[in-house]
Amino acid sequence: MGEITMSVTQAPQAEDWGLSRASEWKLELCWTPQTCFLTGQQLWFRYAFHGTRLITGPGDPVVDHYWINRNEFIMWNLKRI
Repeated sequence: MGEITMSVTQAPQAEDWGLSRASEWKLELCWTPQTCFLTGQQLWFRYAFHGTRLITGPGDPVVDHYWINRNEFIMWNLKRI
């Protein structure tokens, strides 16, 4: 019998198209436990960039919140250019 190999590939979170559509980026202090969207680090009581994305449609609007470590945010923006 032949072997069945399953290959699962998933794009990293940094390539999420919603992240590039987020707006209103602000440097804020995380008062609640949040994780960096790009690295998965804990950002509690640290300054990080917070961006939001609003999705509207026929139903209720959906708001996505993105938190990114400030150093990673700078590197992410430099790589986008």
